[in-house]
Amino acid sequence: MDDLPLVDAHLDLAENVTLFGRDLTLSAAHIRAIEHRTTRQATVSLPDLERGGIAVVFATVTAGFLAADVGEAFEPRSAIYHTPEEAEAQALTQIALYEEWQKQGRVRLLTSVNDLNHHLELWHHDRKPGLVLLMEGADPIVHVRDLPKWWQRGLRMIGVTFGDTAYGSGVAGGSATFKQGGLTLQGFALLDAMAELGFIWDLSHLTEEGIWQGLDRNFPRVCASHANARALTPTDRHVNDGVIRAIAERNGVIGLVLYNGFLEPRWKQDKSLVVTLNEQLRRHAEHIARLAGWNHVGIGSDLDGGFGREETPVEIDTVADLWKVGSAVPAEAREAVLSANWLNFLRAALPQTAP
Repeated sequence: MDDLPLVDAHLDLAENVTLFGRDLTLSAAHIRAIEHRTTRQATVSLPDLERGGIAVVFATVTAGFLAADVGEAFEPRSAIYHTPEEAEAQALTQIALYEEWQKQGRVRLLTSVNDLNHHLELWHHDRKPGLVLLMEGADPIVHVRDLPKWWQRGLRMIGVTFGDTAYGSGVAGGSATFKQGGLTLQGFALLDAMAELGFIWDLSHLTEEGIWQGLDRNFPRVCASHANARALTPTDRHVNDGVIRAIAERNGVIGLVLYNGFLEPRWKQDKSLVVTLNEQLRRHAEHIARLAGWNHVGIGSDLDGGFGREETPVEIDTVADLWKVGSAVPAEAREAVLSANWLNFLRAALPQTAP
């Protein structure tokens, strides 16, 4: 496994820097020593991505947090946005950070199949992670007509909602009382424009009604970058069996989230419960594979996406331990789940060359 290019389909790298002040050029251990936190302890850094052999990351671009969702007292207040223009500014700052990291030789930005293939050749020698940019919540797109500009900026994947956006109803962290609502008229227009330009649509964080509305339009490039099986964690944040099948029918992949509360529902009420890859994660992986096949299961860890080391399976100390997910799937499926499924998806979904 040492030379296998692992893929993590969801990490909030820039957000942790621009909104929460972490220096991801330091190791996770160094960040912990600086922060002295007992909750949300760091697990992700650029050195740990290198150390763990994570070759490709779907790196998020976000708006921050809508004031109406989190309240004006949310800290840090610089992470709050009130208007689409403020959301746009947050997202552009994050893209600028990724571009700066690339200039410094810390990462490579991947916008095409040619980029990906060239990156993987280089990765075997330098272990630098390659980043595919994923917008989580489309509020930074002030107008649908702005979408070509985001393509030129290197964005290749969009999830139209986190919470509610101008484009649809989002489920954020999810609820056992399923949220109603779907895509707005602007949301339909955005999806149609995304399909035409070549974007990948990430279904994560959208209500079930919105998901089916989009799928009924036969959107061509679909995935769930980070979602678990609703049958095992029954909230609207996760994908039900019908959606799992629909993603697989469209040659998509579902990335498993490594948050204890998404793997074991009882854990939120009883933090003494031990959550492991080999038990709880295995159940989610096997459930999706029974419905869709192992070729549609991947990793979308979301590590440090609002939770930390103490809220992840016991085997995971940092993102460098991502390879241990392989122990939770059959030996014959390990390479596919850890690497090949997402790489094959990208090779089919990204443009062949950069513009």
